[in-house]
Amino acid sequence: MPPPGVNMNRRIETRVVDTGGVLLNTLIDQDASEVWWITVAPQASKTAGLIQIYDGYDVNGKLKWQWEPEEAKHANFVPPIHCEQGVFVYNDTHIASYTIAWRPKKWSRPPTHAGDTITPP
Repeated sequence: MPPPGVNMNRRIETRVVDTGGVLLNTLIDQDASEVWWITVAPQASKTAGLIQIYDGYDVNGKLKWQWEPEEAKHANFVPPIHCEQGVFVYNDTHIASYTIAWRPKKWSRPPTHAGDTITPP
């Protein structure tokens, strides 16, 4: 459940990346975007892998987030990770796959309706 006052009425893109057990450098989006969540699965349990999200087009961009999960994990970003140039993901050979959800900033925002925002009682 999102924190109180967070509007979850939004359109997002998702991408599943099956790494094949190899180190990958993946340009997810070449436009300014917001990263909302990621789910990561390592190759083997108890073997930490490395996954990083950069603001840019390669590993020379600004490192925004890094994780070394030893088992399948999911992370929500509220507020989202803001990438002003593009969304680039690096993973090492210990990451089997990941699914990432982002929203290009060039998309227009949907109108907010009364039931869209969760407020505390």
